[in-house]
Parts: sequence; C-alpha cells; structure tokens
Amino acid sequence: MDKKGMSKIVIVVIIVAILAVSSIAVYLAMSGGTDEGVNGDGDTTDTTDNGGTTDTTDNGGTTVDVGGASSLQFKVNVDPADAESMEYTYMVKNAGTSSLMMRIEMQSADESFIYIINGAQEKVWIYSGDEWIDFSDAYPTYWDTWNSAWQGYQSSLLDWTGAGDWTYTTPNGDSVRIYDITINPSLADSLFQH
Repeated sequence: MDKKGMSKIVIVVIIVAILAVSSIAVYLAMSGGTDEGVNGDGDTTDTTDNGGTTDTTDNGGTTVDVGGASSLQFKVNVDPADAESMEYTYMVKNAGTSSLMMRIEMQSADESFIYIINGAQEKVWIYSGDEWIDFSDAYPTYWDTWNSAWQGYQSSLLDWTGAGDWTYTTPNGDSVRIYDITINPSLADSLFQH
C-alpha cells in the first residue's frame, strides 16, 4: 500500500475516533445537569426551575431570543471530570431551516479539526492534517451528531440574558462553558465551504 493510501486510512481512523468524542460532546450538551448562568458581573438574582434544571439570570429574567436567531456564533469548553478538555467554536447559519449550515472548529491539547456540515448542499467536509476530506457520503451521520449537539447548546442558551458566559455541570460532574456568544452575526457563505 502506498503512503497516500495509508495516510487516508489513518485519517479515517482518526475521524472515527473524533466522531466518538463528538458523540460524548452531544451527550454533554444535552444532559440535564444544573445550569448556572454566569454573567460578567457574577450577580445572580432570578432563579427558575424547569424540570430539574436550574437556570440563573441576572437582569430580572429578561432573556435574549436565542431560539429565534437565524445565525449564532459561540465557543464551548467541555471539561470532563476524567478526560481531556475540548474546545469548540460553533458558527451556525440559516438556523431553523432545512438549509442550516454549521462550521465547528474543534481544538484539543494535541489536535485540531474543522467540520463543515452544509445542510443546503447535504455535504460534509473535514479539515485534518492540512487537508480537506469530503465525507458527504456519511452526511446523515454527521448531520445527526452535530445537529443534535447544536440543538443541545441552543436549548441550554434559551435562558441566557445576553451578557457573559453560560455554564452548567452535567450529572456526571463534567463542566460545560458556553462563551463569546453572538446572536445573528453576519456569517459569510464561504465559511461553510471547504
């Protein structure tokens, strides 16, 4: 087998491993846990209970319309209780439509990847090892994984007040921090192409 063929196999193995880690991230994003909205000044005054999840806001309960946003950009830090921390940057365009497009830039201590899931074209590209790889044949799998993660993070932010970070702890003790949140940013279509 030549080097190029071997390189593709190694990359596919890495991508499968990353997909498994991504599934864990989906679990973390969607597991109930205790939400604790931490805003810039650290004050918390309005606490509500919604089905076992406590959400805390600091501006009289006023929230931002994350659910109605057509685009969203934010960073996520997942700090598992017993594993390596993961950092994600999410860029989402055309939210709430069948043309939803996502760009997820993922960073761990040793590796970085870029996932582009383009719902308008039903295409998936992954940037790894200084090259783009077309995984569009596996579009449904990638769509299900990353769209579930996106929906979990979006749901977590429904009570966000528009200031500061949003953090919560999952039932198994993992810490999730969503920050640098921008509602309806102008995202170029070129971000969702390889």
